[in-house]
Amino acid sequence: MNSFRARLFSSVLLVLLASAAAVQPVIAQKIVPPTAVPSQKPHQKIPPGKDCSDCHKGLYAEWNAGPHGVNQVNCTVCHGNVTESFTAKPPVSVCEGCHAELVAQLKSDPFTKRKTCVTCHPPHALKPHQKAAPGGK
Repeated sequence: MNSFRARLFSSVLLVLLASAAAVQPVIAQKIVPPTAVPSQKPHQKIPPGKDCSDCHKGLYAEWNAGPHGVNQVNCTVCHGNVTESFTAKPPVSVCEGCHAELVAQLKSDPFTKRKTCVTCHPPHALKPHQKAAPGGK
């Protein structure tokens, strides 16, 4: 009987230790509140005579091939001036100057209310939506 109790005690103790070991890493994780995370890092200064395309060749080419680049909308329209007001991830309000109706539609739709254009579309290759043909084809 004593060996039965010893085995039972050992088994229960082993299960408890294994459970404690599994839970410990989750408890040890440090949770950082969103307000403590810096929103964006400042961009490095661009040397005189250089522009965005010198470092961001692929993104710049993608942008220029899209409707914004074709209409000569440059990087600073969305991202701001590198030395003063740069933002890596511009808010949807930046789009309102030219696309007020689309932004209003985006904000009013319950499905897209908390999204931006770039939630679904690649930010530098924005293309207009293709309307589906009648009958969904």
